[in-house]
Amino acid sequence: MTLQDIKKFEFVFSNPALLKVIALQCDLFSLGEVQVTQNKAPIENDPFLKLIKKPNTFQTQTQFLWDFMFWNMMGNGYCYVDSALVDKPNNKMVFLNYFKMQWPTDLFKIADKIFIERKDLAKYNITYRYSDGTTSLLPLDRIIISSDLSNNFGNWFVSPSRIDALVKVISNSEEALDAKNVNLRYSGRFLVGSPTDAQRTGMTEEEKKSITDDMDKDKHKRVFPMSSLVNIRRFVDNISALQLDPSFLADYFLIGTMFNIPRDVLEAYNSATYENQEKARIAHIHYTLSPKGNEFMNSFENMFGYEQENKNIQLTWDHLLMMQVAKNDQIDYKTKEINAFQSCLDMGMTPEEANKYLGSAFVITSGAITNPPQKISLTFAK
Repeated sequence: MTLQDIKKFEFVFSNPALLKVIALQCDLFSLGEVQVTQNKAPIENDPFLKLIKKPNTFQTQTQFLWDFMFWNMMGNGYCYVDSALVDKPNNKMVFLNYFKMQWPTDLFKIADKIFIERKDLAKYNITYRYSDGTTSLLPLDRIIISSDLSNNFGNWFVSPSRIDALVKVISNSEEALDAKNVNLRYSGRFLVGSPTDAQRTGMTEEEKKSITDDMDKDKHKRVFPMSSLVNIRRFVDNISALQLDPSFLADYFLIGTMFNIPRDVLEAYNSATYENQEKARIAHIHYTLSPKGNEFMNSFENMFGYEQENKNIQLTWDHLLMMQVAKNDQIDYKTKEINAFQSCLDMGMTPEEANKYLGSAFVITSGAITNPPQKISLTFAK
């Protein structure tokens, strides 16, 4: 683990904006449901479903999926699979903390080579160092590596992270929080001094102490008579003018967009309606989370030989209530398409012409076209 990795890890757990973005992404991803199909038919008792439901002694499927997204957002996820036999008793899967991994030095001699087979990785072992100083040797071919960005930047095993490009933004958000903290602490404090007078060089120490004692000794006193005129003003005259909260939210939004999270999903602004937020989450799942999830599941297909059995492992969020919004929109779209097709027939188009014009694929299963045409039954072509 490099100093840059250590700093990156510290960033996550010390910066609220970054941690909120990561937690939001991980929480939504962990709601995914794993499915296994064979020739498109679901397999409810597949051994992989049993394995991922309880991947290791300490985690559930939800926690395991949360870990995947967390380490992926950090740049690289390293999932150790104990056995390539999916139904082996006590088989385990767990994500490794990359700062506990020690790579063999000779591995980096082939880190950018293009002619490497997975079986060639079996001779390399990762040294995994625990907190008490003990170690375990983990075969590299038992580790599934997932990268947030491309893994083809000169090292197949370690890739850069988006967080690397966010260092200044994260620093800015921390500065905004620090500035707000300092200004709030000083907002209840005051500067007290005598008016400018060319004959005087300033207040004496005795005068300063006298004013401080008088102003501070009775917290409920409202009027303080002085022997001479003094000026009093706050350390912080107008904290709202500093725009610290909008600055922090802007940094939070920028961090979120770096990970392709839509504005409405981030919920940092009150302008979004509930329906828009739900639609934004659905789009976010389809375009960002689902591709990463299915790529991760494809790695297990390769690990356990499911490809040879024509089995497919996928991650889906169709069971979530918010997906009903997408289903309703799909029904509305199909209804409009059917009505448009019927309108084309009413105008005298043939079914073939109507399908070509609308880009649809309806098949007439009953009824007859008459003049004027009567209603007909339609099915969607598969």
